[in-house]
Amino acid sequence: MEFPFQLKMAAQSMQLRLTPGDNMERTYQVRTSLLQHANNRKGLLLIFTDITESKRLQTQLEHLAYYDELTGINNRRAFFQRCNDLFSEAKQDGETFTVILMDIDYYKKVNDTYGHYAGDLLLVHIVRACQTQLQAGELFARYGGEEFVFARKSCTAAEGEALANRLRVIATKPFATSEGMISVTVSLGVAEATKGGEETLSQLLNKADQALYAAKQQGRNRVCVYKESLFALGDNLLKCQNDPRIEHDLPLTGIGNKITATNVSL
Repeated sequence: MEFPFQLKMAAQSMQLRLTPGDNMERTYQVRTSLLQHANNRKGLLLIFTDITESKRLQTQLEHLAYYDELTGINNRRAFFQRCNDLFSEAKQDGETFTVILMDIDYYKKVNDTYGHYAGDLLLVHIVRACQTQLQAGELFARYGGEEFVFARKSCTAAEGEALANRLRVIATKPFATSEGMISVTVSLGVAEATKGGEETLSQLLNKADQALYAAKQQGRNRVCVYKESLFALGDNLLKCQNDPRIEHDLPLTGIGNKITATNVSL
């Protein structure tokens, strides 16, 4: 009998993928044990256990743990795991490293006006649009709610700003829903890591968050880059009674079903 693996006269355990007569690939846990007969003849006991379903569930759970279910991109957990590694590599290699935070302007208004289904479609639409501006395998994740994060090794703040502006433009392209065409804007904050310092990823993301906050303060639909000289007075300049990223009941005007906020004062 021909076996799909090399038999060894030793106890062992392995997993095999086989395609039996039904032409459906299945996964088996194979365990071998030594047998010793009374007349000193030796043999092997082989036990095949079909673990196809448990492996499928394991793969599914691993996917849910690291990918956003709605958009299919990395989730926050996966971002921090991958980005910490990239950030450490950039530090060791003396390379630049830049992060970008992006937030959809007035996203709550889309949900309130068109419903949560349209809001979900908008998130998927923006993710697909942004992916057209990214390289394969580039770190792009849903940071939470309507906020997204990008990270690039060997990327300066100026290069990050250029990318952010491309993302801003592409994200504003309208898309069709059963309620009509919907178009929104996004705001982005860019921050480059300090070379040769002890800066952590959390501190770098905080800089990008401050830049995003400033973009919101300055009217939204724009890119702001963190610069130490401009944000040195950060606490006094950036603190407001209300964070403009918290959506309030702002009046809307419909222009061909385009979401437009009016009478906004920050």
